[in-house]
Amino acid sequence: MSEGAYPEPDIEAMTASLDAEASALADQGGSLAWGIFRRGGSARAVNADVPYRIASMTKSFTAAAIGLLAADGLDLDRPFGRLVPELAGTAIADRTCRQALTMGTGFTKDDPWADRMESMAPDELIAWLRRGTIATAPADTGYEYSNLGYAVLGMVAEAVIGRPFSELVSAEVFDPLGLTRTGFDHTDFPDLTPGFRVDADGGLHPAELTGPGVFSPIGGVISTVGDIGTWMAAHLDALDDLDAEPGTLPHILTGNQQGRRLIETQRSEHHTETLVYGYGLETRLDSRFGRVVCHSGGYPGYGSHMRWFPDLGLSIVVLGNTTYYPAQRSVQNAVDAGWAAAIGRPGLALDRSSTSAPVPRYEAKSAQIQTVLDAANLVTQFDDTIADELFSMNMDLDEPRDERRERFTRWRATKQVTAPFTEADLTMVSPLRGVVTVPGNGTATGTSDAAATDAPDQTVTITVGLNHLGEVQAITLSA
Repeated sequence: MSEGAYPEPDIEAMTASLDAEASALADQGGSLAWGIFRRGGSARAVNADVPYRIASMTKSFTAAAIGLLAADGLDLDRPFGRLVPELAGTAIADRTCRQALTMGTGFTKDDPWADRMESMAPDELIAWLRRGTIATAPADTGYEYSNLGYAVLGMVAEAVIGRPFSELVSAEVFDPLGLTRTGFDHTDFPDLTPGFRVDADGGLHPAELTGPGVFSPIGGVISTVGDIGTWMAAHLDALDDLDAEPGTLPHILTGNQQGRRLIETQRSEHHTETLVYGYGLETRLDSRFGRVVCHSGGYPGYGSHMRWFPDLGLSIVVLGNTTYYPAQRSVQNAVDAGWAAAIGRPGLALDRSSTSAPVPRYEAKSAQIQTVLDAANLVTQFDDTIADELFSMNMDLDEPRDERRERFTRWRATKQVTAPFTEADLTMVSPLRGVVTVPGNGTATGTSDAAATDAPDQTVTITVGLNHLGEVQAITLSA
C-alpha cells in the first residue's frame, strides 16, 4: 500500500506521551532517551547522542550479520552440530540457523538467565549444554523466544569467519552505515548511561556491567537514539530498494523484515494486530497502520524498543535505564495516543486482548514439576538451603536474597497465603514453566496459562520459570 494510505499518528500527542514517560522515569531516578523520525523530514529526539545498552534489539544486527554470511555460502539449514563440531551430542546440535533466527528451535524463553551470561566463553557454553539442556517443544512447531539460539548463531559466525563475532558486525554492519556510536564493549563508551536495578520500594541500585562474550549476539550492543534512527531508516530504505543486488546489506535487511513464524494476535474494540517473527525482527499487520516492524530489549539496568511504519515512513525508538524498563509499553502508549488524536478521538484507550499461536510442548517430567513446586513453596516459607539447591546464578544477582525474602513476606501477608502448595494447585505450561494458583482466592485450581494471564484481579498466582537445565531462573508473583 502506498505511503499516506493510513492516518499518521499525531506527533504532538506522541511527544506529549513520551515526555510524560520521561518525567515519570526521571522522578524515579532514571533517564529516558527517545526519538521520532520522519523519512525525508524532521526528527524529534531527547538525549539522542547518549549511549544506552539496547539489549535484545541487538538481535536485528545479529540477523543481518548471519544474512551476510549466508550470502557468502553459509547454509542456514545445516544443523548446528555440523557447523560447530563441538556442539555435536548436545540437545541443540540438530537445530539450524534458520530455526534460531525465527525463534523456532523449541528451546524456551530464557531472559533472566541468559541476560546474565553475556561474558560466558564459548567453551563454557558448550560444557553447559553438555550437562543436559531441555527443549520445551519440537523444532519448527511454533514460536518460542529463546536467547540460546542467538548465542549459538554467534558461535556459528565465529566458526565460519575465524574471528570474534563483534568484529564481523562492526566491519560489515556498523561501519558501512556510519553507526559511529554503536558497539559491543562498554569500555568504549565512557559516557554510557548508567543502568539501575529497582528494588521493591523503588530504590535504585547500580546494575553490573558485563563485557563481550558468547551471549553478546543476544543483547550486547550499546547504541544511541541517533544511531538507531539510522538503523531504522536503513530498513525503511531497503524495503524501497527493489533493485538491491542479492547478498547486499539492503537485500538482506528486506528479507529480515519478512514475517516467518506466527507469535500471536492482539485486538481491541478499535483495531487488530497480527504479530509474526522474522529474522531478528518482529513484524505486525496493524489495521490502523498497515505493516509495522519492531523489536524490544530488556537487560539488567536497561529496556528498549524500536518500531517503524513502512506505509507511513515513520519510526520511533525509546531507551530507558532501569532493568527491563517497559519501553515497548512506552512506544505503544505514544503510538496509540498519536493515532487517537489523528482520528479526532484524543484520550481513546485501546484495551488489548491477545491470543498466542499454539505450540505443541512436551510434557513436564517429575523432576521439573517438583522443582516448580519447591520454588513456589519458598514464597510461603523461605529456606536458604532449598534456594541454594534450586536457584540459577541469575536469581541472587537479579534480586538479593534478603530483598527477595522480604518481598515474599509482604506478598504472602497481603494475599493471605499460608498453606504449602501441592500438584493440585499447579499447571505446567511447559516443561520449564509452571503456574501455581493459590487456593481459596476466588479461582479454581489447574488454571491454564492463558487464564492465569487474563483472569480477574482476584486470581492469585505464582509463576516459576526454569532455565534450560531445569534450574529456577524466575519466580513471579501476581499483582
